[in-house]
Amino acid sequence: MLKRRWAIGLGFAALLSAASARAADTPPPLDRARLTAFVDGAVREAIRRDHIAGVAVAVVDRSGVVMSRGYGVAALSPRRPVDADTLFRVGSISKTVIWISLMRLVQDGKVKLDDPIDKYLPPALRMPSEGFARPIRVRDLMTHSAGFEDSILQDFIVHDPQRLAPLDAFLGAHQLHRVREAGTLSVYSNYGASLGAAIVEHVSGQSWPDYAEQHVLRPLGMTSATYRQPYSGAIASARGLPAPMPAAVAARLASGFRFSDGALKPEPFEYINGDGAPGALSVSANDMALYMRALLDPTLLQTAGVLDEATALSMRSGLFGNAPQLASWRHGFMDFSASLGRPVFGHDGDLIYQHAVMDIYPGAGLAIFVAVSSPNGLPLLDALPINVFDEFVGPLAASPPRVADAKAEAARVAGAYQNLRRPAFRSERAFLRVIGGTEVKALANGDILVGEDRFYPIGGGLFARTDGPGRIAFGEAGGRMRLFDSVSAGPAERVGFFETAKWLGLILALAVFTAVWGAASFAFKLMRRDEPGRGSGLTLDALCLAWCAAFALLGVAIAPWIGDPNAVVFSYPGKLLPIALWGLLAAALATPLAALLAFGPLRPRDWSSWRWGKQIAAVSVFLGLGVTLFDWGFLGYTGW
Repeated sequence: MLKRRWAIGLGFAALLSAASARAADTPPPLDRARLTAFVDGAVREAIRRDHIAGVAVAVVDRSGVVMSRGYGVAALSPRRPVDADTLFRVGSISKTVIWISLMRLVQDGKVKLDDPIDKYLPPALRMPSEGFARPIRVRDLMTHSAGFEDSILQDFIVHDPQRLAPLDAFLGAHQLHRVREAGTLSVYSNYGASLGAAIVEHVSGQSWPDYAEQHVLRPLGMTSATYRQPYSGAIASARGLPAPMPAAVAARLASGFRFSDGALKPEPFEYINGDGAPGALSVSANDMALYMRALLDPTLLQTAGVLDEATALSMRSGLFGNAPQLASWRHGFMDFSASLGRPVFGHDGDLIYQHAVMDIYPGAGLAIFVAVSSPNGLPLLDALPINVFDEFVGPLAASPPRVADAKAEAARVAGAYQNLRRPAFRSERAFLRVIGGTEVKALANGDILVGEDRFYPIGGGLFARTDGPGRIAFGEAGGRMRLFDSVSAGPAERVGFFETAKWLGLILALAVFTAVWGAASFAFKLMRRDEPGRGSGLTLDALCLAWCAAFALLGVAIAPWIGDPNAVVFSYPGKLLPIALWGLLAAALATPLAALLAFGPLRPRDWSSWRWGKQIAAVSVFLGLGVTLFDWGFLGYTGW
């Protein structure tokens, strides 16, 4: 799935049509025994090699379930193996049920895709225009093009169920801002998907878990799949939450694990706020086999009373994408054709410790689900669906040739890029901006490196992976170069050096050095009360001390996250971070004041040019840092 996210390329829209779903040349059924043996070998080798805790796999074709199986361990105390009924958390695959539910309401005439979402939401959840001309439409939620900023820190994923809130309350308390015109750019949004679930709730009059179970999951025979989470009945009552996951179902959950110090270590349950709509689905391999069969053969959706066949087939058509050469959002489903080099739609999903992918190949009559319960299983998610398809359907066609002017094309797109899926407000924007940068490097032969992935130019702004299927595209918008991914989920924009984390790190390092040097000088001068010009010197040295204190607080505040970056999701902002950020603001505000005093009323008469140069340089570094921290959002704390 890591490669899938960067495996970006030419879509196969025409092949994901009703005709492909009901092709005259129906592929023959897969050899069940041979496929099971192939998957068994691949998964068991990956578990051994990569220290994966647990794996679930389901494969179906048009004739039925080819295999549904579990591997590894679901829990350690007491030890419980994974089987085909073990429940895995599938993250954003949860969203596909939201889009099916919305299309069910569209089919029944209760919702229209081109209506503004405010028509179906209560006043507290309606979106202010914030200066934008277009209202957000229902279809914009499906294509992740509503124009929202992003947010993931502080309460989206929590370990403590006491921090959970029902859907309306969570959305109202964490309302995101609009940062671009609706319908103009797809940027993946959990918030937008949650609004889709809220529309389902308010139009149907049912809670999201109830609606999903009664109108999608249970009619398809998915007897244990649920959005309910394992908090207590007392917490549900006190917090106004939907009824909890039944104890018998909770007993079949796979724990999330991390591999550390040579051993698998179970992690606490990851609760998803807001009724869990965008990411809390717990589902077994057996349940996913039934779900994929219905997505592969829409007559099953119609027979189950979930969607009419025509409506289900219409969901395969593209609604909107960021680049015409690449894939479009298919009514909320991702088009992976550009990523995988074959006509395929589906979705992937990630929590912190559990990950999953679902691929539907309509032309080949094949669907594959893989879930893992530890992050070191991500390479398996990348490889297994591709390897199954290669082995049992057919390998990819030859790679396209590179353009003649490859070096010029690579140089044209090289630079630092910043992901546009990020917060625009609140202090979390600073931290997510630090980790949201991508470097595109032009190589001597005309290839480019995007992070660790290598591509070569094939023309028209398209670049192909050198080690397999996948495309990315580049294009200019608003005077800046943009990098587009294959599924229109995380576009990035090229930025100048002073907007990069490299500059932030450089100016921060200079400022830390200057502050420590000044603080040491401050201590020395306190012992030499007779130093000439001490008023000016002490003022600037005291400024260094203020910056030192702010840096120290910030270091202590973020130290736990440096050792375990995942911890920031669950513990942000902590107790010290807000104090540290206010300390940075105080030091930044003190900088121009100290400069005015030191170079004005307290200006010494006997400083040498060298000393003047050092003091001016020190103040310039602090002023530069202050401006940079302001731009990034590190001055003062803002949250929910």
